[in-house]
Amino acid sequence: MDIKYYMELIRAKNCLSASIGTIIAGLIASNFDINLLPSILIAALVVFLICGYGNVINDIFDIEIDKINKPYRPLPSNRISLKNAKVFSFLLLIMGLLFSLFNKVCFLIALINAVVLYVYAKKYKKNKIVGNLLVAYLTGSVFLFGGAAINNMLITLILFLCALFATWSREIIKDFEDMEGDIKEGVSSLPIKYGIKSLYIAGILLIIAILLSPLPYIIGIFGLFYLYSIVLCDIMFIYSFIGLLKNPSKENAERVSKEIKLIMNFILISFVIGALLK
Repeated sequence: MDIKYYMELIRAKNCLSASIGTIIAGLIASNFDINLLPSILIAALVVFLICGYGNVINDIFDIEIDKINKPYRPLPSNRISLKNAKVFSFLLLIMGLLFSLFNKVCFLIALINAVVLYVYAKKYKKNKIVGNLLVAYLTGSVFLFGGAAINNMLITLILFLCALFATWSREIIKDFEDMEGDIKEGVSSLPIKYGIKSLYIAGILLIIAILLSPLPYIIGIFGLFYLYSIVLCDIMFIYSFIGLLKNPSKENAERVSKEIKLIMNFILISFVIGALLK
């Protein structure tokens, strides 16, 4: 057994990114209390394991199509057998759930996410109308998990909602970019169903994320430094999306999708700034 093949199978970099998001959320929720760091790190480990489980399940269901589109992946290249991949996914799931037992809410979220990951991989990858919402939830839930780990979910709930709506918007924009290929693959998506009008749906979701973003300042959790930084991020959101509406091309959709992802990282930094400089 070569460990690097299994790290490739779980997409270790993606799992690590999700874990880092959980650590940041936990630190923000704990007001950077080092005494709570062990719980935050356990939560990050759970996120790594459950995320890895989801990626393995995804490759198991996609093994036949990956033989054509991604023959270099561990399963279609036979570097890892299908049987071993199934055993590995089960071990990741069990370990993730066992480690999550340190906190009842974390266990519940881990269990829900495991089910969502399985259902998404099995049923909703080609139904992006539903699948996009599942992806958006899973993306935001890493922040929710960080708050749950130290029993303070208020601030991370806002971060979760901002991430959910911004990611949901971005997924629709990506579907607009991928519309030609999705039609050939028999995929169902909002851009295929509604065309350019789907961008207005994406815009509404992005506006909801923008409206939610000042809440930590409004309810008195963070101060002016947070407000200034988050307003700057919101302006970048609006400017980027207006550019897409003016020129709704495939190339422009790709650019805006990347910009939204970058701005979401800036928003996460804004939350860190808000927690440090109250």
